Amino acid sequence: MNLTEFVKPLYKDKDSMHDFSHILRIRKRVSELKKNYSVDEGKLEFLIYFHGLKDYVKKNEKKIVSMGFPKEWINALYRHTKNPKSVEEKIVCDANSLDNVGKSGLKKCIEYGKSIGRSEEESVKYFKKEVKRIKFYTKEGKLIGNEL
Repeated sequence: MNLTEFVKPLYKDKDSMHDFSHILRIRKRVSELKKNYSVDEGKLEFLIYFHGLKDYVKKNEKKIVSMGFPKEWINALYRHTKNPKSVEEKIVCDANSLDNVGKSGLKKCIEYGKSIGRSEEESVKYFKKEVKRIKFYTKEGKLIGNEL
């Protein structure tokens, strides 16, 4: 079983902002962001596909390690959205952030807001507040993020 086949079912109950299509968008963005860096492709793929599954990984850490994923990658997963250290963590963090800004980010935020009973006005206000907090770590992420 490949990584996609393993993780895809784990995303089936996620909301529209955090479902498997979000992971595919991150993966596509990562392919753009990584071009100028020397990266560990295995670690990068692990961070992409398990990006939205931190709770699952915490509950099933022994299983994940037994599947051959290093503990260091798991630690990288836990910190990559808040305090990324390695280039792989920074790239995936930026790819995730880029998926949450601009018109598409606003649209996703409004959709998600509706699903949790938030008004469109409240969602726009929330979006504006959250966008100001986003930090980009790669040169490419900063360039693209500032354009959006």
